[in-house]
Amino acid sequence: MENAMNRISRISLVVLFALSVQGRASAARVKPPFAHETLGVGNGCFVESVCFYDHYQEIFGADPWVRVLQWGAKENEETVAGHAVAVFELRGQLWSWDVNFGFLPLEVPLDFRGDVARVAAPIVARYPGIVPQYPLYRYDSAPQQPEAHLPEVLVTHEVTAFRDATLAGARLGAHRPVNVVQFSYVDGTGTTQQSAATVFIFNGKVCVYFPEYGTYPFILLHVTVLNLRQLQPAFRRVYPGAFDLKSLNYPEPAPVNGAAQN
Repeated sequence: MENAMNRISRISLVVLFALSVQGRASAARVKPPFAHETLGVGNGCFVESVCFYDHYQEIFGADPWVRVLQWGAKENEETVAGHAVAVFELRGQLWSWDVNFGFLPLEVPLDFRGDVARVAAPIVARYPGIVPQYPLYRYDSAPQQPEAHLPEVLVTHEVTAFRDATLAGARLGAHRPVNVVQFSYVDGTGTTQQSAATVFIFNGKVCVYFPEYGTYPFILLHVTVLNLRQLQPAFRRVYPGAFDLKSLNYPEPAPVNGAAQN
C-alpha cells in the first residue's frame, strides 16, 4: 500500500481485503459520533482517511486534534499491503475511523495521543495476524486552497480507475489542489492500457492515488500537482514505462511522453 514507496503486489491486496472482510463480520458496531459518507473507491484507505480528516475539520474547525495514521504491515513474516485510518479527539475521547470498520473509541488517554504505537495497537487488533511496520501520523500543517478546476466525476467510464480517480479528486479538491491524470502503460501481455490517478498534496508531500494499488507519497523537487514532467518518473515507479500523461481537469497543450512540460 501506502508505505515508503514500496510497490504493492496484487496478492498483498487480496490478503488484506480478506482480513478486512473477516474483521468486519466479527466487529461490534459502535454508534457513530457523527455521520460520514465514504467514497467507495478501490484501494482507497489513505484517500478515504484524508477525506475523513477534511470532513472532521469542516464540522469542528482546524483547531481540534485529528491525524491520518498510516502503517506498513507484515503477515506471518511476509510483507503485505499496509493501511491508513483517521484518529481524532472528540469531547475528551480519542477515536479512530477506519474505512473497513467505521468508528472505534480508543482506550488511550488523550495525554498519550502522540504515542503512535500505543494508539495503533487497538486499531491493528482488528486485523488478526497483521504486524504494523513504522506507524506514523500525517497531517497538514496549514490549510490549503480548494482546487479551482474540479474534475468531472466519470461515473460510467469503462475503466474503473477513471471513475475512482475522478471521484477521489472531486472530494479531495474541495480542500486542496488536485490533478486527475490520465496515462497509458503496457501490461504483462504487451497490451497498451489506459488508467488514471489522482495527484494531491497532503502532509507537505505530493501524493498520488492509483486506484489499482493505493496512495504513494512522493518527495519531489516542486510541491505542485501540475508539473507532469516531474510526475512521469513518479508514475513509472508504480507503472514501469507509463507514458502519455495528461490532465483531465486542466487543459494541456500535449500529453507528456518523455518531453519537457510543466
